Amino acid sequence: MGFLRFFNFQRQIILFFVSLALTVLLWLTVGLVWAWMPLLLVIILLTKHILIGTVNGAALKMQEGDAEGADKLLNYTFKPSWLQFGYHGMYYFMKSSIAMQKGDTKKAESLTYQVLTMKIADDFKGMAYLQLINIQAMQLQRDPKNMLIVNKIKELYAKTKKLNITTPQVKEQLLQVDMMLKGDHESQRKMQSSGKGGMKSMMQQGFMKRSPGKRRK
Repeated sequence: MGFLRFFNFQRQIILFFVSLALTVLLWLTVGLVWAWMPLLLVIILLTKHILIGTVNGAALKMQEGDAEGADKLLNYTFKPSWLQFGYHGMYYFMKSSIAMQKGDTKKAESLTYQVLTMKIADDFKGMAYLQLINIQAMQLQRDPKNMLIVNKIKELYAKTKKLNITTPQVKEQLLQVDMMLKGDHESQRKMQSSGKGGMKSMMQQGFMKRSPGKRRK
């Protein structure tokens, strides 16, 4: 983690151009035999940027609560569709989380569904479904009697039951969703005992407002 903070995107850019300049200089003066080391570094940095992008740096920004900085950093990713090793899913998931923080739930929902079309681990899929449940829950706050939204939440939760979730934080959040859907959550029982009910009180307690992306970090 400390290495990632030190070897940030800005330092990588500086190292790239210094290595590129040194490659050209050595090539022109003493030939390729002495230029191969900086050239190799240029190739490594360029390949890293194409395959991983700026996702790691953006994730650190998200951890620090700097969503705006994370968004700007993600915009330096050359081609998101070229990202590998699960970084493509992380890219769009962070974009979705940033859109949520900005209040753009339609964009957040679209980006989260895009994440689910990718080949990602089940734990990551679970986080994406929690994000979608969160979005539906926010809509339910505005229209607490809308059973279509409640049924959509149930449908999304049912899809998570087919996944092999191993991350404790994700499993815990899914358990809380299950309790809420059954009306067994502590916040619901408290509200019911005071004469207020069900799913509406659950959302008013703000449980669903927690972002699974942040919990993961």
